Amino acid sequence: MIETIKEARQSVAKVGNNSYIGVKTAMYWIEATLPKASRGTCDPVFKEVQRRVYSLNYRIKEYEQKIAEIQKRIPLVHGDREIEVLHRLLNGNSMKAIGKHMKLSSTTIFRVRNNILSQTMK
Repeated sequence: MIETIKEARQSVAKVGNNSYIGVKTAMYWIEATLPKASRGTCDPVFKEVQRRVYSLNYRIKEYEQKIAEIQKRIPLVHGDREIEVLHRLLNGNSMKAIGKHMKLSSTTIFRVRNNILSQTMK
């Protein structure tokens, strides 16, 4: 989730810095007397960019809430094996990679993960 948040923030920042979103209206000279654009737009590309930015912002907020909840529950995990597996899971390692690193089977890692979940859900 953290990598997804980083990726989404980069694309939202690019769109925000690019003056594509937000119409600029001339306020001086002859342009100020010209008719202003209507409130809506019929540009399908602009609407798609707005939709993507909105959905990315929503997903970023949702993931941040989930990560904050997990971080609050880290102190509830007890046991060296469980803590090691939890930190490796939070770093994005797969179950197979964790098992290979710790020299344990993947089923043992699944059991440890289930123990972590039961400890944090109390």
